[in-house]
Amino acid sequence: MTRNRILRPAVVLAVLTLVLTACDLYAPGTPRPYWCDPTDTAVNDGMTPSFDAVYSTPKGPLSMADCRQLTFQIVAAQSFASQYPTVADVTRAGWIQAAVWDPGQGVHYVDPSRITGPFDPQRPNWLMYDGTAPTSKLAGMMFLVSSGSRPPAGFPGGNDQWHQHGPLCNKANAVPFIVGENMSDAACAALGGVNVNYSSLWMVHVWLPEYAGWQATDIFNMTNPMLGDMPMS
Repeated sequence: MTRNRILRPAVVLAVLTLVLTACDLYAPGTPRPYWCDPTDTAVNDGMTPSFDAVYSTPKGPLSMADCRQLTFQIVAAQSFASQYPTVADVTRAGWIQAAVWDPGQGVHYVDPSRITGPFDPQRPNWLMYDGTAPTSKLAGMMFLVSSGSRPPAGFPGGNDQWHQHGPLCNKANAVPFIVGENMSDAACAALGGVNVNYSSLWMVHVWLPEYAGWQATDIFNMTNPMLGDMPMS
Protein backbone atom coordinates (compact mmCIF):
# COMPACT_ATOMS: atom_id res chain seq x y z
CA MET A 1 0.00 0.00 0.00
CA THR A 2 1.37 3.39 -0.97
CA ARG A 3 1.42 5.95 1.83
CA ASN A 4 1.51 9.70 1.55
CA ARG A 5 4.59 10.99 3.33
CA ILE A 6 5.44 14.39 4.77
CA LEU A 7 8.97 15.19 3.64
CA ARG A 8 11.36 16.69 6.13
CA PRO A 9 12.24 20.39 5.61
CA ALA A 10 15.86 19.60 4.70
CA VAL A 11 14.73 17.05 2.12
CA VAL A 12 12.20 19.47 0.64
CA LEU A 13 14.91 22.14 0.39
CA ALA A 14 17.32 19.76 -1.32
CA VAL A 15 14.74 18.67 -3.87
CA LEU A 16 13.64 22.26 -4.46
CA THR A 17 17.26 23.27 -5.05
CA LEU A 18 17.58 20.56 -7.66
CA VAL A 19 14.36 21.63 -9.35
CA LEU A 20 15.57 25.21 -9.50
CA THR A 21 18.90 23.97 -10.86
CA ALA A 22 17.03 22.11 -13.58
CA CYS A 23 15.06 25.25 -14.46
CA ASP A 24 18.16 27.47 -14.39
CA LEU A 25 19.81 25.11 -16.85
CA TYR A 26 17.95 27.00 -19.57
CA ALA A 27 19.23 30.42 -18.46
CA PRO A 28 22.20 31.76 -20.46
CA GLY A 29 25.41 31.87 -18.45
CA THR A 30 24.13 29.59 -15.67
CA PRO A 31 26.61 26.88 -14.62
CA ARG A 32 25.51 23.39 -15.59
CA PRO A 33 24.82 20.74 -12.92
CA TYR A 34 28.07 18.94 -12.12
CA TRP A 35 26.74 15.58 -13.29
CA CYS A 36 26.71 16.94 -16.84
CA ASP A 37 30.48 17.59 -16.69
CA PRO A 38 32.14 14.87 -14.58
CA THR A 39 35.74 15.43 -13.53
CA ASP A 40 36.21 11.69 -12.98
CA THR A 41 36.17 10.31 -16.53
CA ALA A 42 37.71 6.84 -16.04
CA VAL A 43 36.10 4.12 -18.12
CA ASN A 44 33.73 2.28 -15.78
CA ASP A 45 35.66 3.55 -12.77
CA GLY A 46 38.56 1.27 -13.65
CA MET A 47 36.52 -1.92 -13.40
CA THR A 48 37.89 -5.28 -14.54
CA PRO A 49 39.03 -5.70 -18.18
CA SER A 50 35.95 -7.83 -18.89
CA PHE A 51 34.07 -4.57 -19.33
CA ASP A 52 36.43 -3.26 -22.01
CA ALA A 53 34.28 -4.83 -24.72
CA VAL A 54 31.24 -3.00 -23.34
CA TYR A 55 32.73 0.40 -22.49
CA SER A 56 35.80 1.87 -24.15
CA THR A 57 35.05 5.60 -24.22
CA PRO A 58 35.94 7.77 -21.21
CA LYS A 59 33.13 9.70 -19.61
CA GLY A 60 32.84 13.36 -20.52
CA PRO A 61 30.69 16.46 -20.96
CA LEU A 62 27.10 15.87 -22.04
CA SER A 63 25.33 17.67 -24.84
CA MET A 64 22.87 20.30 -23.66
CA ALA A 65 19.94 18.08 -24.67
CA ASP A 66 21.32 15.10 -22.72
CA CYS A 67 22.18 17.37 -19.78
CA ARG A 68 18.63 18.67 -19.60
CA GLN A 69 17.09 15.21 -19.80
CA LEU A 70 19.50 13.71 -17.26
CA THR A 71 18.90 16.60 -14.86
CA PHE A 72 15.15 16.02 -15.04
CA GLN A 73 15.69 12.33 -14.27
CA ILE A 74 18.15 12.93 -11.41
CA VAL A 75 15.78 15.43 -9.81
CA ALA A 76 12.85 12.99 -10.11
CA ALA A 77 14.88 10.03 -8.81
CA GLN A 78 16.12 11.95 -5.76
CA SER A 79 12.62 13.22 -5.10
CA PHE A 80 11.44 9.60 -5.06
CA ALA A 81 14.31 8.43 -2.85
CA SER A 82 13.85 11.33 -0.44
CA GLN A 83 10.67 9.67 0.80
CA TYR A 84 12.99 7.26 2.63
CA PRO A 85 15.69 9.37 4.32
CA THR A 86 16.49 6.70 6.94
CA VAL A 87 16.53 2.92 7.26
CA ALA A 88 13.46 3.15 9.51
CA ASP A 89 11.59 4.88 6.69
CA VAL A 90 12.60 2.46 3.95
CA THR A 91 11.92 -0.69 5.97
CA ARG A 92 8.57 0.70 7.07
CA ALA A 93 7.73 0.97 3.38
CA GLY A 94 8.50 -2.72 2.86
CA TRP A 95 12.00 -2.54 1.41
CA ILE A 96 14.43 -5.21 2.64
CA GLN A 97 18.15 -5.34 3.28
CA ALA A 98 19.73 -7.19 0.36
CA ALA A 99 23.39 -7.46 1.37
CA VAL A 100 25.83 -6.87 4.18
CA TRP A 101 27.96 -3.71 4.44
CA ASP A 102 30.13 -3.09 1.38
CA PRO A 103 33.00 -0.58 1.81
CA GLY A 104 32.47 2.42 -0.43
CA GLN A 105 28.88 1.43 -1.14
CA GLY A 106 27.20 1.03 2.23
CA VAL A 107 24.20 -1.22 2.73
CA HIS A 108 21.80 -1.98 -0.11
CA TYR A 109 18.05 -2.08 0.41
CA VAL A 110 15.70 -3.26 -2.36
CA ASP A 111 12.04 -2.98 -3.22
CA PRO A 112 11.10 -6.70 -3.23
CA SER A 113 8.52 -6.12 -5.95
CA ARG A 114 11.14 -4.67 -8.32
CA ILE A 115 14.37 -6.52 -7.53
CA THR A 116 15.47 -6.80 -11.18
CA GLY A 117 13.66 -3.84 -12.71
CA PRO A 118 12.32 -2.81 -15.09
CA PHE A 119 14.51 0.27 -15.48
CA ASP A 120 12.71 3.44 -14.51
CA PRO A 121 15.11 6.41 -14.31
CA GLN A 122 12.74 8.25 -12.00
CA ARG A 123 12.21 5.41 -9.51
CA PRO A 124 15.34 3.58 -8.30
CA ASN A 125 14.63 0.02 -7.24
CA TRP A 126 17.60 -0.17 -4.85
CA LEU A 127 18.77 2.39 -2.27
CA MET A 128 22.04 2.64 -0.35
CA TYR A 129 22.41 3.65 3.32
CA ASP A 130 25.32 4.37 5.64
CA GLY A 131 24.37 1.62 8.09
CA THR A 132 21.57 -0.65 9.25
CA ALA A 133 20.45 1.23 12.38
CA PRO A 134 16.96 2.76 12.16
CA THR A 135 18.54 6.22 12.01
CA SER A 136 21.09 5.32 9.31
CA LYS A 137 20.89 7.79 6.44
CA LEU A 138 20.27 7.54 2.71
CA ALA A 139 23.52 7.93 0.75
CA GLY A 140 22.66 6.94 -2.78
CA MET A 141 20.53 5.07 -5.27
CA MET A 142 21.09 2.03 -7.43
CA PHE A 143 19.34 0.78 -10.53
CA LEU A 144 19.54 -2.97 -11.17
CA VAL A 145 18.08 -4.44 -14.35
CA SER A 146 17.92 -7.87 -15.93
CA SER A 147 19.44 -7.14 -19.33
CA GLY A 148 21.14 -10.31 -20.58
CA SER A 149 24.66 -10.09 -21.98
CA ARG A 150 24.57 -6.31 -22.55
CA PRO A 151 23.70 -3.42 -20.24
CA PRO A 152 20.43 -1.51 -20.73
CA ALA A 153 20.32 1.76 -22.63
CA GLY A 154 20.08 3.52 -19.29
CA PHE A 155 20.42 7.26 -18.78
CA PRO A 156 21.02 9.80 -21.56
CA GLY A 157 24.56 10.69 -22.50
CA GLY A 158 26.51 7.49 -21.93
CA ASN A 159 28.25 8.35 -18.64
CA ASP A 160 26.25 5.70 -16.78
CA GLN A 161 28.64 2.84 -17.38
CA TRP A 162 26.89 -0.15 -15.80
CA HIS A 163 28.61 -3.09 -14.13
CA GLN A 164 27.66 -6.66 -13.28
CA HIS A 165 28.67 -9.42 -10.89
CA GLY A 166 29.24 -13.10 -11.46
CA PRO A 167 28.16 -15.66 -8.86
CA LEU A 168 26.87 -14.30 -5.56
CA CYS A 169 26.13 -16.46 -2.55
CA ASN A 170 22.38 -16.30 -1.92
CA LYS A 171 20.59 -17.56 1.15
CA ALA A 172 16.91 -18.14 0.45
CA ASN A 173 14.37 -16.43 2.72
CA ALA A 174 17.14 -14.67 4.65
CA VAL A 175 17.64 -10.97 5.32
CA PRO A 176 20.06 -10.04 3.91
CA PHE A 177 19.82 -12.65 1.18
CA ILE A 178 23.18 -11.91 -0.50
CA VAL A 179 25.72 -13.26 1.98
CA GLY A 180 28.93 -13.43 -0.05
CA GLU A 181 30.78 -12.89 -3.32
CA ASN A 182 33.57 -14.81 -5.07
CA MET A 183 33.00 -17.78 -2.79
CA SER A 184 33.44 -21.45 -3.59
CA ASP A 185 30.29 -23.56 -3.70
CA ALA A 186 31.44 -25.29 -0.51
CA ALA A 187 32.06 -22.04 1.35
CA CYS A 188 28.70 -20.67 0.26
CA ALA A 189 26.96 -23.88 1.31
CA ALA A 190 28.61 -23.62 4.73
CA LEU A 191 26.72 -20.33 5.15
CA GLY A 192 23.48 -22.03 4.18
CA GLY A 193 23.48 -20.50 0.71
CA VAL A 194 23.95 -21.39 -2.93
CA ASN A 195 25.91 -19.54 -5.59
CA VAL A 196 23.62 -17.80 -8.09
CA ASN A 197 24.89 -16.43 -11.40
CA TYR A 198 24.14 -12.70 -11.56
CA SER A 199 25.89 -12.06 -14.89
CA SER A 200 22.63 -11.13 -16.65
CA LEU A 201 21.93 -8.43 -14.05
CA TRP A 202 23.41 -4.99 -14.65
CA MET A 203 23.58 -2.18 -12.13
CA VAL A 204 24.65 1.43 -11.80
CA HIS A 205 25.01 3.64 -8.74
CA VAL A 206 23.60 7.16 -8.68
CA TRP A 207 24.83 9.07 -5.64
CA LEU A 208 22.93 11.83 -3.94
CA PRO A 209 24.22 15.16 -5.30
CA GLU A 210 25.77 15.78 -1.88
CA TYR A 211 26.22 13.40 1.03
CA ALA A 212 28.20 14.06 4.24
CA GLY A 213 29.87 17.06 2.62
CA TRP A 214 31.12 15.08 -0.41
CA GLN A 215 30.01 15.92 -3.90
CA ALA A 216 30.62 13.15 -6.40
CA THR A 217 33.20 13.79 -9.11
CA ASP A 218 30.86 11.71 -11.26
CA ILE A 219 27.33 11.02 -10.04
CA PHE A 220 27.71 7.47 -11.42
CA ASN A 221 30.88 6.75 -9.41
CA MET A 222 31.26 3.13 -8.41
CA THR A 223 32.03 4.04 -4.80
CA ASN A 224 31.57 6.87 -2.32
CA PRO A 225 34.71 7.71 -0.27
CA MET A 226 32.52 8.81 2.66
CA LEU A 227 31.33 5.23 3.07
CA GLY A 228 34.40 3.62 4.55
CA ASP A 229 35.21 0.17 5.87
CA MET A 230 32.63 0.28 8.65
CA PRO A 231 29.04 1.57 8.93
CA MET A 232 28.64 5.00 10.42
CA SER A 233 27.48 5.08 14.03
